[in-house]
Amino acid sequence: MNNVSAIINSMSIYSRKDGRYEGRIFLGNGKSKSFYGKTKSELKNKAKEYLYKVENGYKEPEKILLNDYIEYWLKTYKLNKIEPSSYSRLYSVYHHQIKNSIGLKMIGNVTTADIQELIDERANPTTDKVKALSLSGLKKIVHLLKPCFQKAVVEGIITSNPCNDVVLPVESCVTVKAKEQICLSDEEMERFKEAALLRYKTTGEYRSRNGLVLLIILNLGLRVGEMQALEWKDINFDTKTVRISKTLQNNIQSFDSTEKKVCTRLKEATKTNSGMRALKLNDTVLFYLRELQDYDKRNGIVSKYVSSSCANTIVNERNLQRSLDKITKKAQIEEHISLHTLRHTFGSTLIRKGVGVEVVSKLMGHANINITYLKYIHVLQEQQAMAMQMVNVC
Repeated sequence: MNNVSAIINSMSIYSRKDGRYEGRIFLGNGKSKSFYGKTKSELKNKAKEYLYKVENGYKEPEKILLNDYIEYWLKTYKLNKIEPSSYSRLYSVYHHQIKNSIGLKMIGNVTTADIQELIDERANPTTDKVKALSLSGLKKIVHLLKPCFQKAVVEGIITSNPCNDVVLPVESCVTVKAKEQICLSDEEMERFKEAALLRYKTTGEYRSRNGLVLLIILNLGLRVGEMQALEWKDINFDTKTVRISKTLQNNIQSFDSTEKKVCTRLKEATKTNSGMRALKLNDTVLFYLRELQDYDKRNGIVSKYVSSSCANTIVNERNLQRSLDKITKKAQIEEHISLHTLRHTFGSTLIRKGVGVEVVSKLMGHANINITYLKYIHVLQEQQAMAMQMVNVC
């Protein structure tokens, strides 16, 4: 406090030709800073405010690395304030796309042109050292930088947001196209079912317990995390219903210590509020569930989770994918399919069979019907084309 007063008292004040006052303070190491105001009082207040900020750790924009500010912003305004999975994705974007590029610049020197160059280079790389990103990947960079710079504006570190005028390319101008989600045909689903239910000839036991789990995902349209978190108590065999009320978040980075860890997290809620839903179980799904119960009795598995390993723990995502790969190979399905393909197949099949989009949206637990439209627009367009072929006006 006394130091601030001493500096203010030693301020050199000059009267400018434009009628304003200019004051200059000396900060040491041969450095100085000027302030301007209509009155001497205004000038001194600006200098005091600046000096108090410096005492509390403030640095000039030219002295703050963008990397340092992003890490401060993430820890202060995002960590433990958004879902751990969302935080992990934000941090991953920072680590892979920004840290070794514009992150090395001082925050006050980052321009719109710098960010635009970053986006354009990842949209259409000019060197093998840069990994091309899809449009969704480019959007994630902007979704991190824009609010981060805006907070820097609010905190008085920079005067304007350099991200405001950045232009994202249209998808046709991006090297990496969005991956089109495939779905199984009726014939492929039948072959998949046969392969998933294969038994050993010698013992008559199912070749894979996970095969039954995968068939449940396919028939209920569950997210992988929802299937992993599903407990036997969530199923009511009397009313033939299942309650989806929680999810297992996979590949979550832990930021509680200096050691980087990747873990899973059981969330006592679904991905969205709409994800909390009760589904009616048909006879096919009830059969798969009872077969799982019988399998567990025969093999001494005692677990509260439907998707259980032989060690009574939740089957991890990697092992489910491995089982899926083996089954699709046995079913002679040539295209590589992911666990999400099973959920997408569920939604696509319902729409192809004439179920309304609003019903499909509720069954799948989408946040709103627009998400369903966007995800299944290709199926809807196919249905419209088929409908037009049936029209003979004259």
